[in-house]
Amino acid sequence: MFDIAWSTIKNRKGGFVAAFIAVVCGSAVITACGVLFVSGLLSGVAPERYAGATVMVGGRQTKDVKENFDPYYAERVTVPASVAEQISRVDGVEKVVRDHSVEMTLQKDDGSARGEPVPLEHPLYGHGWSSAALGPFELAEGSEPGGAGETVLDAGLARAAGVKVGDTVRLSVGTTPQDYKVAGLVDAPANGLDRQSAAFFTDARAAGLSQRPDRLTAIGVLGEDGTDAGELAGRIEAAVTGTDVVAYTGDAIGDLEFLDVGQSRGFLVMLSASFGGTALGVVVFVVSSTLGLAIHQRRRELAMLRAVAATPRQVHKLIGSEVLLVAATGAVLGAAPGFLVAGLLRDAFADVGVLPADFELSFNPLPAVAAVLLSVLGALLAGFIAARRIARIKPVEALSESQVEKGELGRTRKAVALALLGLGLVTSIVLPLLIPGQLAIAGAGGSLLLLMVGSALISPVLVQTTTRLLTPLLMRSKVSGYLAAANSTTNARRLSSAVVPLALGTAMALMQLSMLNTVEVTAKEQAATGVVSDYVVTSGTTGLSTDLAQKVRAVDGVGTVTPVARSQVLITYVEIDKPVSNPFSAQGLEPRDLDRTLDLDVREGSLDELRGDTVALSRIAADTARLDVGDTADVDLGDGTHKELKVVALYGKGLGFGDVTLPHGMLTGHTANQQDTALLVTGEHGGGGAGGKVESGLADLADGTPGLVVQSPEEFGAVEQGEFTQQSSTSLIANALLILYVLIAVVNTLVMATTGRSREFGMLRLIGTSKQQTRRMMFLESWVVILTAVVVGIAIAIPPAVGAALGTTGQPIPYVEPLAWGGIVVFVALLGWLSISLPTRSALRGRPIDAVYATE
Repeated sequence: MFDIAWSTIKNRKGGFVAAFIAVVCGSAVITACGVLFVSGLLSGVAPERYAGATVMVGGRQTKDVKENFDPYYAERVTVPASVAEQISRVDGVEKVVRDHSVEMTLQKDDGSARGEPVPLEHPLYGHGWSSAALGPFELAEGSEPGGAGETVLDAGLARAAGVKVGDTVRLSVGTTPQDYKVAGLVDAPANGLDRQSAAFFTDARAAGLSQRPDRLTAIGVLGEDGTDAGELAGRIEAAVTGTDVVAYTGDAIGDLEFLDVGQSRGFLVMLSASFGGTALGVVVFVVSSTLGLAIHQRRRELAMLRAVAATPRQVHKLIGSEVLLVAATGAVLGAAPGFLVAGLLRDAFADVGVLPADFELSFNPLPAVAAVLLSVLGALLAGFIAARRIARIKPVEALSESQVEKGELGRTRKAVALALLGLGLVTSIVLPLLIPGQLAIAGAGGSLLLLMVGSALISPVLVQTTTRLLTPLLMRSKVSGYLAAANSTTNARRLSSAVVPLALGTAMALMQLSMLNTVEVTAKEQAATGVVSDYVVTSGTTGLSTDLAQKVRAVDGVGTVTPVARSQVLITYVEIDKPVSNPFSAQGLEPRDLDRTLDLDVREGSLDELRGDTVALSRIAADTARLDVGDTADVDLGDGTHKELKVVALYGKGLGFGDVTLPHGMLTGHTANQQDTALLVTGEHGGGGAGGKVESGLADLADGTPGLVVQSPEEFGAVEQGEFTQQSSTSLIANALLILYVLIAVVNTLVMATTGRSREFGMLRLIGTSKQQTRRMMFLESWVVILTAVVVGIAIAIPPAVGAALGTTGQPIPYVEPLAWGGIVVFVALLGWLSISLPTRSALRGRPIDAVYATE
């Protein structure tokens, strides 16, 4: 059977080449998703400052969620200082090193109180001198820090700042500066410092700078000679009681040293898992459509086989063998470019800031193997479904149907189509009304495939309907219009195979654009209208020191100051009988006179009660976690501290300011730097208060404070959109890959459908139809295809867009950018027209008689 299949492939290259291309590209997409997923599990970055440690001990950075993904905490989980004593008593431990780390900025000493920040390529962290042994760092010049006013810099940092031993440098934690004498310089460890710069202080000074001397960033362990690192790590974890710690060895220490690596891995796992499922569905859908068209074009040949006594089993075996040969070859060849696609995605994600630039992918062969298996199985299933009907009918009926398509769709097909369309509408629109929140938003986005499959099943009817509506226009061209109308009506199944991928590409692009625009525009509006203060004080450094609020309150004419801190928290709730812990952006606020600086659009409850163990939630977060005012929220703060918090208010402007609002002290006490993001300042009488007095006082304060920036609310609102822009870019990059694949499939399918009609074109020309009339016939047919695809694409894009708008804004009207939608429609129309007109011209170049008697 494989010999016959191979012979058929060689003599019918056109249809099989199209299927081959679809499988190659589909395998590449699936492989890329698999590479991202495996990288999220296995990839990492080698340690730098901890490279000399045998074992590093830190807090557990993930929350253990049964039967679900373990999300990462946004802040560093610190370790009680008492743990170091327990570790020192473990067999095989030679030395225990307590590490305090704090992010800092370096200013040039230009004679002013403010000082200009030194532009550094990497973040700067301050540490205790004892932790230099973990590198190990070696003194290159000078001596170790001998007092609270001395520091030792790494040599690369000193060169970047233009300082030497004996100079004075200004180092700031937040907006609190301190001058230090450079006591010495150290050479970087063997691994270098590619991701950070280091400044060392006395251990006591480092503990004071961290503001939490009772907590350690990490604990380094130097083992005795001959001690196995893995065994020592196991003994340490067994010996430590009273807290949840993790012992890291080898390259895994990089996860502890660089939190962004672990968080990036978690991001890749979540993204590739959700995106990969959608990608697999789209690939199978496109491959099925392409194979269905290829087999449909061979119905005359297959009918002849049935007429000469070929059994249904033999027809299935023949088509299965053909599909297996094409799919296996295409899947294997497509897997290799999939690794390249994964690299391009990694670079794109790094460019928008959701992955570190040095994050390395794990090029494991398993994604390629999985992609090959999934592509082949999907193609075999598609081939079986496409061949099922032609294989089961009687030989005489097969011959008759090979000449003229069956007009009516089967009852089962119609019933399934209507069921899928109904389910798609329920998922996209009804679900957000009944179960609002993130689940509804995800359901609205996923409903597109249900609507697309349902539309594909009844697409011949849609083509016939479009043809009937366009017939008066088509008939203005008597010969070509008549032929186009007759072909479109009689061969609706064939044309529908070209409509389906074109409609899918249209719908995906329009839905994605609408969802992103709706979120971005709503977030901008909320941020712009929510800040009602006169001024906003921010920082160009690591943040605002928490004591700065009192200094601003002391400025003459200032009436109200609201400090704002930012972080991310986890809320745990039950979703479809399973516990889920999802991350939500969070802010910390002081409720005093909050209405004079910030308007969160409170819907229920009151922010005046935001004290103690309480929380306010956005409408989206509350709906997602099924919480209301008075309920208790299960919250894990940024550093993993668990809290049971009473919900005291629900508000509407979550997109602009974060979904979770906590008491200010609670949030800042569980962040890495314990600093504010901004101060919202209103004058004594509002609307500018004391005229230029407030502005002048804030300007004087900024002149004497490193990194301090005074902004208008409008400027601050624009800056706050960075997070939403990043999220939108991430979604756009992921979906752009799928849209590109669908566009390739569109061209592929349309070209195959057109070139497969060479024999028909030859017959038309032999009976007197001119080239020009044939080209015009195809031009008119192309508009039947394009208009059907555009209308279907718009129709199935609207329900998910409405559902997403309901889930995110509570309003059923999504944001639509007319020019963008028009541009997509024009692009799709142009793509469809070129994909039909160019192959038509190519097919008409030869002699008609040759086309009639050609094998293809």
